[in-house]
Amino acid sequence: MPSFEVIISGFCVVIVGAVVYHSVLLVSEGGIPLVKGKIPFLGVALDFVTGPMSLLHTSRLKNGYIFDVYLAGQKMTIVSDPIVGNRSMWTNRSLSLMQFVKFLDLNVFKYSRRVVDDFPFLQKVAKRLISVMTYKPDMTETANKIRSEYLNLVDDNSELAQHSGDIIDLYSYCRFNMFYASTVGLFGESFPVSAIYEPFMDFEDNVPKFLKMYPRFLNRKGYNGRQKILDELGKFFMDTDRVQTSAPFVRKMYDTFVEAGYDSYEDLSGYFCSILVAAKSNSVPGAFWLLAHVVSNPSLKLQVEKIIGESYSSAAEEFDWDMLMNNSLLESCFKEMLRLNVNLASGRIATDDTILNVASPLDESNIKDYKVKKGSSLLMFYNLFNWDENIYPDPMQFKPTRFLIQDKENLITHPEWRGAFSPWGGGSHICPGRFLAQIEAIAQLTYMLWFYDIEPQESIPNPKIGDRYGGGVFKPERGFKVKITRRQTPLSPALENL
Repeated sequence: MPSFEVIISGFCVVIVGAVVYHSVLLVSEGGIPLVKGKIPFLGVALDFVTGPMSLLHTSRLKNGYIFDVYLAGQKMTIVSDPIVGNRSMWTNRSLSLMQFVKFLDLNVFKYSRRVVDDFPFLQKVAKRLISVMTYKPDMTETANKIRSEYLNLVDDNSELAQHSGDIIDLYSYCRFNMFYASTVGLFGESFPVSAIYEPFMDFEDNVPKFLKMYPRFLNRKGYNGRQKILDELGKFFMDTDRVQTSAPFVRKMYDTFVEAGYDSYEDLSGYFCSILVAAKSNSVPGAFWLLAHVVSNPSLKLQVEKIIGESYSSAAEEFDWDMLMNNSLLESCFKEMLRLNVNLASGRIATDDTILNVASPLDESNIKDYKVKKGSSLLMFYNLFNWDENIYPDPMQFKPTRFLIQDKENLITHPEWRGAFSPWGGGSHICPGRFLAQIEAIAQLTYMLWFYDIEPQESIPNPKIGDRYGGGVFKPERGFKVKITRRQTPLSPALENL
């Protein structure tokens, strides 16, 4: 048995080794500042898990637009340069998004192993997705279907119409209505929305646990919810008659899989699980935030109601949706909602040694080259400049006219920095569903204010950040109580004197 002295000596060697490793070996590389924390081996891992926003914002102020964080054995490069750095990441072919996507596909959405391992096919699918999501005739058909489904939920025959003057939770109401209308619009009326709604919410609420690789016994709700979604999707896509009633986008992506021989229950359910989550996890809360911000500002609410009233044609009994989608105030409100409530994290892995161009926060003309080694992981958290007071004065305030041409210079300090507003990511992997998300948000805003007067009974909730930092559109910290009253006269006559 080793003597006490030997044990103590060995312990001291371990401690000294840890200190040396922490102090000497963990040094900046390629000119990139290193945030290594005070705990050997762990680094800033605990801070990153418990308070990522505070850690990254503080590190950015101290180190600039690019820095490394040491997380329990590995370094992660954080890039938050709204001038040139993020575009450098988007366009650099040595920085691959697909490795991050592969992790999500396998561990979160449960793609079949054979699809995950077919890297060329995944690249083909990504390109195909962008092409079908940007084909205007198909998107017009899908948009009309979503609007029609939403209208059925709020018109004179809806359940809500019978309860005028009630106090409701606007978030819960919007969450169900937009999920229902959008899901039926995409997958068709035979899709089992009622069976999938609650499991979807359980899965969505626990996605952070999947990302952190929690075992099943610590994430039972998430695993059970996901399995229910996969089961329902699998059964749906095994019935070709039901698939043919879905939107063109769904049919075309289905055909892409079938033509490549990936037509099994597991192949299709995993992929369309990711499509469902990507679409609904962001568009549903986004549509809520737009409506909530509008009704919480009395002056803005009157302006928006007037715009909606003027867009309605009594002869056609329809809204001019092109006019609404292109209205400068509504577009500014939508962008400001995204800036305030979206925090996307976009990741890349270096497939070769590469050089990143990053500007200095103190001098935008001072652009430096930073070397990134092959195999390095890089992340961009767009919240780091979406909430930067040096770019957006009063960054935590919703300013509805911030993106209007006449107000932009006063409410955006550097409007020429295109990278300072990137809620959809950028480059060839920019979110293909961005147009559909705006269509859904404007549809809900229009129909809700057309049929109802909405009076907030409390202040608008704050976004819930927590473990969803970097996960897309924030959910509200709590519900949002409003009094909802059925309109007895259309908006147009009611607003003639505005």
